[in-house]
Amino acid sequence: TIKATFYALAFAIPLAVFGALYTSQFVHPSIKAKVKPTVEIMAALPSVVIGFIAGLWLASRVEAHLIPVLLLVVFLPLFGTAGVLFWDRLPYGLRRRLRPGTEVFVILPLLLLGGLAAFAIGPAVEAGVFGGDVKQWISTSLGLVYDQRNSIVVGLAMGFAVIPIIFTISEDAFSSVPQHLTAASLALGASRWQTATRVVLPTASPGIFSAIMVGFGRAVGETMIVLMATGNTPIMDWSPFNGMRTLSANIAVEIPEAPYGGTLYRVLFLSACVLFLMTFFVNTLAELVRQRLRDKYKAI
Repeated sequence: TIKATFYALAFAIPLAVFGALYTSQFVHPSIKAKVKPTVEIMAALPSVVIGFIAGLWLASRVEAHLIPVLLLVVFLPLFGTAGVLFWDRLPYGLRRRLRPGTEVFVILPLLLLGGLAAFAIGPAVEAGVFGGDVKQWISTSLGLVYDQRNSIVVGLAMGFAVIPIIFTISEDAFSSVPQHLTAASLALGASRWQTATRVVLPTASPGIFSAIMVGFGRAVGETMIVLMATGNTPIMDWSPFNGMRTLSANIAVEIPEAPYGGTLYRVLFLSACVLFLMTFFVNTLAELVRQRLRDKYKAI
């Protein structure tokens, strides 16, 4: 359960938090009015549909293009940053005539170019570095077995399900930062990015922490995505190339076959208690941390 949650949050937190920061601080209000509802609609997607797509379509695509998928983790941030730097190098007079948020039309094509570059370079990297078969290299060099339905697929699918929750709460936290703080920072000569990272981000940190903990609870309790996208393999291994069986998925699979009052029946109740206690203690700790952060920044 912790393994599935870790991979899901590793994919969801950067996209959701920085996406919320960009949406609340940089884009034009008319663009924000379209982006936020669209992301919130993502939360309405049934988890069984996401798990079905992940298990039958995404898993086979990741297996066939493993190296390009891993290269995307490097290429997309690089090309996105290149888009920001390119926008920053444009003449100041030209940028003043464009409304805030127009930089998206520079960044998005470069992100698309980064994705195309990853899939174009991937086969050459696999042939030159991994001998043409990365799965065989993983087996012989690392001693690991590559399962088609593995932690990478779970991270992508369950991260997609967690992103809307973290994004919505984080965006509300960023938008709730008092305007006089950002206005004072900009008046003192700070750039919009410096204001966002050094004023808005610390001030909104209690809300961001709450968003991450809500996403954690959503990922821990998820059943259908991990049931359909992992192969439900009972393996205790931290390898990203193996499947897993979470507590919630184990309960869903085994409860129809558990005779009333038997050992399996009692073990499943124990699993449910462990799942409840884990989320309870994590949420309690998160609330204590959130209160400390709020007390720290409320004087501002």
